[in-house]
Amino acid sequence: MKRIFASGTVFALCAGALLMGCSRNECTGGSVCGAGNAVDLPSKASQKSPPSNMSARGGPLLVTHKWPTFKSCDGATSVAMPADGKALADFSLMQQDIRSEVTTPRNKGGVWGSGHLYLNLSAEGKETVTVDELHLTTRIPKKIDPPSWVALTQGGCGDVRDRVFNLDLDKPQLLDRGVEGTGEADPTEPPVRTNSLGSGFTVSATDPAIIRVDATACRGNYEWSLQIDYTYQGKALHKVVGPFRSFGAAGKETKVYVPDLSTGEIGAATEDKGLPIGCPVQQ
Repeated sequence: MKRIFASGTVFALCAGALLMGCSRNECTGGSVCGAGNAVDLPSKASQKSPPSNMSARGGPLLVTHKWPTFKSCDGATSVAMPADGKALADFSLMQQDIRSEVTTPRNKGGVWGSGHLYLNLSAEGKETVTVDELHLTTRIPKKIDPPSWVALTQGGCGDVRDRVFNLDLDKPQLLDRGVEGTGEADPTEPPVRTNSLGSGFTVSATDPAIIRVDATACRGNYEWSLQIDYTYQGKALHKVVGPFRSFGAAGKETKVYVPDLSTGEIGAATEDKGLPIGCPVQQ
């Protein structure tokens, strides 16, 4: 998949160890995050507890997530940090892909422009649930201050085949894009789902599903969470995943860096505070 700056420069395909999270042999990026911030809640339409030993936990839907990079090689996702977060020098650029670490709730960082949220959906035990809808928890995502610094990743990688939702945080709008990409499927993962959310989209321990949400901010800075509405034994429930941060607008004090991943050197801040990768230039 090619990645393009707003200026139109196209970066090359995956370039081995110089890409964040891409080793010389494997070219992988990111790390799996736990589901500690995913919480089941009953919807207003369902006040009674499901008749099972899972009622105390709110329901059997299980969600883990991966944020903010593609599950395979990712040489384009960039990160940013607010003023009350860590300095870029506090992260070890040569020893690890810092993007999954920068964007943890503890470190307060987020993505610059676009980030990729993978939701792994299954259910406890022998239960089956129906995944009805995916949407933001609030109609308008929370606006936050511009980032203190941005660390750009310059590169690109091969295509990935996923079930994709596009989340435009500026509008805001969430669209189901269906299956995108022509890359080969990972035999260790469940088949890519093609059906729409609703009565035909069920998950269980033996029949899980993975969906990808491509979240993009081009004109503002946001903190946001997603809500997964689902049905279990006729009861309407939902699970909240987040919060996450997406930055798309630099401030006067924002420093933009292009770290040298071969040496770990941060380098001097650039003068370019333009739009993130992939954001259209308004005429």
